[in-house]
Amino acid sequence: MNFYVTILGSGAALPTGARRCSAQVVNINGFKLLVDCAEGTQDRIRYNHLRLQSLTTIIVSHLHGDHFFGLPGLLSTMHLCGRTEPVTIVAPKGAREATETLFRLTGNHTEFPIDWVEMDFAEGMQRVFANNRCTVDAFPIVHSVPAYGFRITEVPRGTNRARVYAYCCDTAYTESFLPYIAGADLLCLECTFANELAELAEQRQHLTAGQAGRLAAQAGVRQLLLTHISARYKEPEVLLHQAMEEFENSLLAADSMRVEIGYAAGKVYVQGAGSENEE
Repeated sequence: MNFYVTILGSGAALPTGARRCSAQVVNINGFKLLVDCAEGTQDRIRYNHLRLQSLTTIIVSHLHGDHFFGLPGLLSTMHLCGRTEPVTIVAPKGAREATETLFRLTGNHTEFPIDWVEMDFAEGMQRVFANNRCTVDAFPIVHSVPAYGFRITEVPRGTNRARVYAYCCDTAYTESFLPYIAGADLLCLECTFANELAELAEQRQHLTAGQAGRLAAQAGVRQLLLTHISARYKEPEVLLHQAMEEFENSLLAADSMRVEIGYAAGKVYVQGAGSENEE
């Protein structure tokens, strides 16, 4: 039974040749979930040999461009390719208005139905999606616009335990969401800045690498995956080293990396996303 994450973009707001902006596909036993949708996401889907039309559900953490601006284009391409199957989109309030306004102003539309689930809550954790493969629970994190983290839990089969993937990007340092990421098999957490830029991280409501490691340790997760890397870091291993000082089981995300969530701990495939046959 497969449960793995393909990283489409691991960079922060400014894309580079090595790192595009935030997007990833989570495969839970054949069900594929797109998490965040920055500009260029549809290109990275094709680059990684994933099938665009196999995506039925998209979850968006917040409405900053490096997490959301790729959504209208992706939906438009789905339409142009003849899609008729519905798409579920879970996103903060305002995502539907923004997308439909852009479509109206540009004369675009979709023939397939879109089921919008707009999040508008400031505390606690709420279930925002469920099917026979997984559940998705959302919880608020701290950023300059309403933002949410996600806890994606496998629906177990047989006697196997449920595996858990948690995703938090972007957020300032806070311990408020620790109960919602506790015990995750894999935690994907932003670490935009090195420890030396802690003041800047606080101003921009992001995390340093050390803070990301500290949160992972406090939450008791099995594996930490560091993402949302600032373009200023030509050698981002410094972020990994700082995170590992707080939490040894840390990994640095890279575009096209595939991380499998095993029953004991995450397994990393640094090179190569899956092929269409694997998908």
